[in-house]
Amino acid sequence: MKKAVVFFVAACIALLGVSQAFAGGGKDASQSAPQGAAPKAAAPKIERFSFSTSNVGGTWYTMAGGIATLFNDKLKDKYALDMIASGGSVENTRRLALGEVDMALSYSSHLWEAKTGTGIMDGKPSNLCSVMFQIYDSSVYFVVLKKSGITKLSDLNGKKVVIGPPGSGSSDNSRKVFGSLGIKAVESELAFADGARALQDGQVDALGMSGHPSSGIVELANSQEILVLPFSDAELDKIIKETPFFTKGVMEANAYKGQTQPVPCPYFAVYLACNKDMNKDAVYQAMKVFFSKEGKDYLATVHPQFKPMQQGKTGADQIGVPFHAGAVQYFAENPSN
Repeated sequence: MKKAVVFFVAACIALLGVSQAFAGGGKDASQSAPQGAAPKAAAPKIERFSFSTSNVGGTWYTMAGGIATLFNDKLKDKYALDMIASGGSVENTRRLALGEVDMALSYSSHLWEAKTGTGIMDGKPSNLCSVMFQIYDSSVYFVVLKKSGITKLSDLNGKKVVIGPPGSGSSDNSRKVFGSLGIKAVESELAFADGARALQDGQVDALGMSGHPSSGIVELANSQEILVLPFSDAELDKIIKETPFFTKGVMEANAYKGQTQPVPCPYFAVYLACNKDMNKDAVYQAMKVFFSKEGKDYLATVHPQFKPMQQGKTGADQIGVPFHAGAVQYFAENPSN
């Protein structure tokens, strides 16, 4: 009998312990902590932003990676920047103009078209784009083989010209130049390397490019004598009148093998742009990071095209796209940049 009583009491105690355990199962760490202990601090909320960049493996994707790495390393306590692959400036600027992304790499030409509702945003003007800063200036030019006998832009009338990769900024720029000058070429679109090979093999007469040096043209110049076609002052004046986002520029001598003289050509600006409604503090803090000595030194190691980064106010004013409020604050405090 005693054994039965002892067993019954022990069973009751065990059941009581189990019921207490289940009753306390929903408590969080602070509830189960000893009395008087401070509750755990909540993790800080990170605000995330989307960054439209370029094709994986492209120059812009490398440059965007540097921007994102610097942003995420230095501002990790409050903000994060997520890279999104894209076809390049055309797609980036459309996304920005439609409010689909927070930040983007963009040509000045496409920012102007987004604002005015022309070109890539035909009939759909947008006021969502704003400028953070200008990264670099880029050239627009056409390359031929020296033996072709082509020596000036007007010689491209009726010729077979690769204007750039499909949907690229280079392709768009080549079309704008031809349209402004009334040049009627037989246009085709190929990747940069494929276009250079087609020119080398005599399948086309010329290749349109944006930005120099281009690896495809560098390789071509090592095996064939090339000519970068110069633009006349009259041609440049006409292009700028038709397309106000272009400016007069000069490709320095020896950008390519055998190109011993400077070459006048149109230039356009490449900007880091963002949605005008992006968090002002995030943009301001990012500007401080990017333009710090450490930031500029780091970005220059990512790609040399970061070296000339500047405010770019003249170009931005020319296309009529405003600076973001965070960038305005930064440049007001740091006018030397």
